[in-house]
Amino acid sequence: MSFNPFSWFSSTPSTVPPPPPTEAARLGKQLTLLFGGSAFLALSIAVTRRSVHKRRIGMIPAFYHPNTRPPAVPVNGAIDAIEALNLATLNTVAFAMLLVGGGMFALDVCSVGELRVKARASGDWSETQRAAEEEFEEWVVGVLARKEMKEEVKRRVEREMKGK
Repeated sequence: MSFNPFSWFSSTPSTVPPPPPTEAARLGKQLTLLFGGSAFLALSIAVTRRSVHKRRIGMIPAFYHPNTRPPAVPVNGAIDAIEALNLATLNTVAFAMLLVGGGMFALDVCSVGELRVKARASGDWSETQRAAEEEFEEWVVGVLARKEMKEEVKRRVEREMKGK
């Protein structure tokens, strides 16, 4: 049997599914995103605090200098806005990472496939969903029927007013 360096590029998919991970591996995979997200959130908060502190310190005039002199760091609204957007995006991504990791741990899921299987397994949820959708449809039909009735009454009143 010869070695083929491009065997990973074959077009035939592997029919053997990967073995299920052990419980320790599952827990490690779940906690990785949780702890990674919390560390990333802590770092993003530290960067944000440092940036705000640096800007605040830059606005304070030096000792024995008049406060009528312009600040050492000139104010530029566009750059300030871009910096604020970048910091807000960084903090939001870090918080989302933490939430996803916490959700994975709380739901005992370590992959998207497992989440899909768990969502499909709960059959009563889909029945509840269908019942809620039917109730919503009935409500919308009722609201639209009342609106049509009000418009019809309005048209009749307008026709009567024109006839007089």
